[in-house]
Amino acid sequence: MKPGKLSHEQLQKLILDRLPEAGNSVASGPAVGLDCAAIRFGDGQVILSSDPITGAAADVGRLAVLVSCNDIASCGIRPSAMMMVIIAPQDATAEDIQLVVDQAVSTARRMNVSIVGGHTEVSTAVTRFVVCTTAIGFTYGGRTIQASGGRAGDTLLMTKTAGLEGTAILAADLSNQLTGDLTEQELRTARMMIEQISVVEEGALGGNQSVHAMHDATEGGILGACWEMAQASRLGCVVDPTRIPVHQVTRKICRILSLDPLRLISSGSLLIATDRPDELIRAMRERDIACTAIGRLTEDPSCRLQIEDEFVPMMPPDSDELYKVID
Repeated sequence: MKPGKLSHEQLQKLILDRLPEAGNSVASGPAVGLDCAAIRFGDGQVILSSDPITGAAADVGRLAVLVSCNDIASCGIRPSAMMMVIIAPQDATAEDIQLVVDQAVSTARRMNVSIVGGHTEVSTAVTRFVVCTTAIGFTYGGRTIQASGGRAGDTLLMTKTAGLEGTAILAADLSNQLTGDLTEQELRTARMMIEQISVVEEGALGGNQSVHAMHDATEGGILGACWEMAQASRLGCVVDPTRIPVHQVTRKICRILSLDPLRLISSGSLLIATDRPDELIRAMRERDIACTAIGRLTEDPSCRLQIEDEFVPMMPPDSDELYKVID
């Protein structure tokens, strides 16, 4: 099988169709395009999301905290706590494990998130660190935003630029390969994109605005996130790829490595469906968060790219572009 996430057909057939029926306390369970579960308790809900870091060698502790917290933030809620599982390869040193933990602790502390438990082991089953986190958030308002809440006619907005996480990973893990094609300043700029990977601020802001759906753009990139939101909302979408902002360094790295930046893992970019795009763009920009309209959700269930006056089918997300160059 291909590395990366299962295709949506595989996910449905091999996993989702085989799960037991959800209990009465489950407000939102597993589905294609949904990253968080919501469990009712008393007058509130607990929101949970799990994510692994498998495609990066550097900054795995930091990324592990960010990506699962981003899923909670995509529900319009600030994460509060998390569990963390670290599987280290047999050739890892005590200092290597300490570095991963220190990265995670530093990132969690900055986000005011508690690491409340987990598991750590060394295993011959992996050849590099695998770190899995489960982030937890709480809400007592009863309202959570899911990727499935989009409405036909909603404008699709995205924050920041495409391929942020992928750019940071490639610059860190393939620096030797990129040196010579990129200046030291360009490599530094690419590595520093890891500073933009959190969407907690824009997620919290979206939770207080007229937003119908939000989705963190992870594997499959920004186009994959658009396809997943449309599927989850049982709608289609039209996206203008020329309107999707791509940083010049991301574009250059992708050109060197023959990758598509619009399908490169894009944690840090939040996809938002709203019927009040101008209002939300203004609110984001007041917080110095770039926000761009790139398309719309449609009653027509097909997902299409609009290139000038021509419409072409948008392919569903496949194995992320990252795995073409990262073993």
